[in-house]
Amino acid sequence: MMRRFYPEGHEILLKKGGRATIEFISIENLPTLLPANHYDLLTRRIANASIGAKTMEVSLVLMEPKGRADPHTHEDAEQLFIVLKGEMAIKTDREEVRLKQGEAAFIYPGEAHQNYNVIDRETEYLIITGRLTHL
Repeated sequence: MMRRFYPEGHEILLKKGGRATIEFISIENLPTLLPANHYDLLTRRIANASIGAKTMEVSLVLMEPKGRADPHTHEDAEQLFIVLKGEMAIKTDREEVRLKQGEAAFIYPGEAHQNYNVIDRETEYLIITGRLTHL
C-alpha cells in the first residue's frame, strides 16, 4: 500500500496498480472557509469533488454563538444537518426546529432554509449534502 497526498489534509491510499481504494482525511489539517451569506462560523470541507466524490459533500462546521446562515435554497441537493455539540435552529418557510447534540434534520431539495446558533457557546455540526447530479 502506498500513500499519496492530494488536497491539503487529504491522503489517498493506493493499491498496487495505482487505483485509489480509500481516502484518509485529517480533519484538523483541512483549511477553514466561510461560505457566502454565512456569518460567524468556520467550515471544513471533508469530502467533495476535490477528492473525487461524485454526488456527496460533507462539511464540519463550528458556529460561534451568533453564527447564522441567511435563507437560501439548494435546488439540486438535499442536506442532512447533524448536531455534534451545542444547539442550533433550522427555519424553513413552514416551520422551525431546534436541534440539540445527537439530533438531526433533513432538508429536501429546493426548500428555502436558514440555520443559526441558539446558545451562548459554540455549536459544532456536520452537513451532508447529496447532489441530485454529479458535482
